[in-house]
Amino acid sequence: MGKEFSPSVDTTDVLIVGAGPAGLMASLCLHTFGLSVLHIDNRPEPTSAGRADGIQPRTLEVIHHYALHNSPLSPALKSQFVLRNIGPWIPPKIPSSSEPPPAAQTPRNSTLGIAKNLIARGVRVYEVSFWDPTPNTPLARTSRARSCPDFIDVRDRYTLLLHQGIIEREFLAEISARAPNSRVLRPLEFISCSHKTSSEEPTDYPIEAIVRAEDGTEKSIRTKYLLGCDGAKSDVRKSLGGAIRLEGEGTHIVWGVMDCWVQSDFPDLKLKCLIHSRHDGSIMVIPRENNLVRFYVQLLNEDSQCAKYTATLATCQEQAKKIFYPYTLKFGDTDWFSIYQIGQRLANTYTLDGRIILGGDAVHTHSPKAGQGMNISMLDMFSLAWKINLVEKGLGKRETIMETYEQERRGVAQELMAFDAEYSKLFSGRGASVKGLDKTQAANGFEVDPQRFIELFKQNAYFTSGCGAVYPPNVFNSQANSEGFKSQIECQIDGRLRAGERLLPGDAIRVIDGNPVRIEQEIRMDGAFRIYVFLGAFPAGNRLDHLGGSGCFLNRFRATNGQRCSIFDPQPSAANPFFTLLLVTSRSRDEWDIADLPPLFSGPYSSQVYVDDIANTVVENGSPRTCSLHSKYGFDENEAGGGIIIVRPDGYVGSVVSLSEPGWMAVEKYFEGFLIESGV
Repeated sequence: MGKEFSPSVDTTDVLIVGAGPAGLMASLCLHTFGLSVLHIDNRPEPTSAGRADGIQPRTLEVIHHYALHNSPLSPALKSQFVLRNIGPWIPPKIPSSSEPPPAAQTPRNSTLGIAKNLIARGVRVYEVSFWDPTPNTPLARTSRARSCPDFIDVRDRYTLLLHQGIIEREFLAEISARAPNSRVLRPLEFISCSHKTSSEEPTDYPIEAIVRAEDGTEKSIRTKYLLGCDGAKSDVRKSLGGAIRLEGEGTHIVWGVMDCWVQSDFPDLKLKCLIHSRHDGSIMVIPRENNLVRFYVQLLNEDSQCAKYTATLATCQEQAKKIFYPYTLKFGDTDWFSIYQIGQRLANTYTLDGRIILGGDAVHTHSPKAGQGMNISMLDMFSLAWKINLVEKGLGKRETIMETYEQERRGVAQELMAFDAEYSKLFSGRGASVKGLDKTQAANGFEVDPQRFIELFKQNAYFTSGCGAVYPPNVFNSQANSEGFKSQIECQIDGRLRAGERLLPGDAIRVIDGNPVRIEQEIRMDGAFRIYVFLGAFPAGNRLDHLGGSGCFLNRFRATNGQRCSIFDPQPSAANPFFTLLLVTSRSRDEWDIADLPPLFSGPYSSQVYVDDIANTVVENGSPRTCSLHSKYGFDENEAGGGIIIVRPDGYVGSVVSLSEPGWMAVEKYFEGFLIESGV
């Protein structure tokens, strides 16, 4: 570490601070888009045990879409992914025999993709059980609930449980597959930053950051964007002098969390369990990989408060045994142990000038028991990265686009704060500060109703699954009151799809090979907009003519800074790599052939033509029914029917309009809102 280093200032498109799940999601996305990335972390190695441990259905859906298999890199681009090294002063870390292997050496099936590797290693939890004291027994199962109820339309109907270190290593391996020379520079400490605002003299790299190696050597890095993904005690946030600060309150409620091997006669140890005891607090049980069990244990003493800094593993284990009575626990080895204090805090803002951007625990903190922290943190960065890509490829309007990150993600965090405050209160109570009440049944001076706790869990399942995060109207979400519709009111489609919500799953038959496919997963998430065109049961006629015109978005909006949207090869002869087209018809395949379609769909997009003759399922009033894909998405199949869906690069619906001339005009107006027209 004492080697000399060059005094020259290095540059990068994006500097990421923090290599937890949020930082790694940002890195995976940005590397996929072909941007240069420097990624640093102050820890010497990835997480070895514990910390976050649950992947919710929406997060898993996103990871599925990033699968690398069947996604060849452009040969011309493979050679471009060279580590943007900042000098010889940080040599590669050589792990000792006691250290976990780096991601590249972690046993994994590289042909499956990150999602399937994670699923193979984790525990799937489909069901949650609730245990409470009853008049006749100290503890009894009082209810069961599905982790992901039937009314949530999602493919993977479970929570996937495995410790954060496994998740980090799988992400590192996936990043390495896409950018073979990339790595996280560690241990490297972020010290400070300065930046020139957009109102000052323009510069390509407006941010200068200082980082420090283990030996005290400091280095200056100039970057276009600084992403603070470094947790609740964020050094990036602290360096901003209070410009971004966490606001909110903590509580006196203290919990212990431990990952243990345990023997027990408790019947639901392989389920997620929420347990209230009569006098000794509450506990949550989480089954984990390799027969581990995680316990979240409420710590109580005579004053209903536990000294956070004096609680021990033995304290937690003894408290757990009391809560489980009359069932027994015999603890074996402990893989990880920690203490935390419940609080809900939210940053006053997420960004400075659209250049210094925070996400994850750096801008929102809460209790871990709802399994939301890692998921929302990863989706923060997933929501951000494609927007940076549009701007940096010279296609997107910087200020218009960058302000939507906070518009969308802060609202999700606010909803989480509200849910977590009530959920934690009902789970924890206020201890013995309310005299005469059971410690876990005291909240606001009233006994906690176990049924209310169960109902709260069920009512919020849509949100906690990640599928219920809804974005407000903005340039990316053209809802009924959005600017893009005010002059095109006749083109609106009032169906199940809503702008600002994720595209619902759907099934169809791919015409070129007759395979049944998941229509929402047919196109990898590579930074491109997906345009789904639904024809109904009648020939296209002139309804697709707009796509061949000079005034079509395919010709109007082109990248000025590199023609590629991502490191993946675009479709051969694709009209524009930032847009991909999919055509769905319910017309019998016996009546037409791909060669009969307009050139775009008989040529470059011929593998993205589908027929709607496979059953889809929707849930209405609690009951499932089958229907066509057209019907599920809200489109008529008659001659004047059909429709157009614009799907954002993150899988959210941007706009839903009729397949008509007014509909195509609304599509043009949608893209005019945030893209820069070529040559203008």
